Amino acid sequence: MTGNAASQGAQPLDVLKFRRFDVLPGERMLLRDGRQVEIGSRAFDLLVILLKSRGALVTKQEIVSHVWPSTVVGESNLRFQMGSLRKVLGEDRNVIKTIPGRGYQLVAEVAQLRPAATPAQPARMAGRLDGYRDSPPLVVVIDDDDATREALLGLLRSVGWRVETFASVQAFLGRSPVSTPQCLVLDVWMPGRSGLDFQADLCHAGLGLPVIFISGNADVPMSVRAMKAGAVEFLTKPVRHEELLGAIQRSVGSGSQTG
Repeated sequence: MTGNAASQGAQPLDVLKFRRFDVLPGERMLLRDGRQVEIGSRAFDLLVILLKSRGALVTKQEIVSHVWPSTVVGESNLRFQMGSLRKVLGEDRNVIKTIPGRGYQLVAEVAQLRPAATPAQPARMAGRLDGYRDSPPLVVVIDDDDATREALLGLLRSVGWRVETFASVQAFLGRSPVSTPQCLVLDVWMPGRSGLDFQADLCHAGLGLPVIFISGNADVPMSVRAMKAGAVEFLTKPVRHEELLGAIQRSVGSGSQTG
């Protein structure tokens, strides 16, 4: 990146603050005045690279290599995504300056804080969990990928949910039934019983457990099958944290505690 932007980039768990906004790169989340703002994945990546530049010029080539690695992208696509980002920023859109023929520059003071120094996600989610203070919802993650299970374990625990993770459906079924999960997060393709087959088993057994699917290799018929069978959401990997948290909250927010 131009200048010393790369060396000054935020650590994954840091919060970047500018004007009315908090940006949580590790959670891919944007807050305005403490409230979450919907933003597209590409637009979010554009914002992060501009923030990390600390006011230095970021060339179009640098942006493309960061936001669209190993992909040929036309300049019209870049302009579209930059327009989307400016639209999200609203009245603060002028912090992004276009340098004709060269690239873009973010002209706002950027502060870098540790999460404990800002009312980030755990504080916002605490209010949503008021009804579960004695026994937070139990979310079960079943995914054969070790890295995915570890990442989701940390994410879900950080917002106050109880979490159990398993590498297969068989491992989950072999657990000691201490309590009933309020939500299942299932990978589609796993050794042994697939997530879709397990969803069908639950339906046939009359168990109305909310199911959220995550998959790195899915197609339309697969997602249609899952949604028709009652899945709450069907997300593709890499999963955007705010989308997953929102889907889980919809699953457990209106349900009663069991187990």
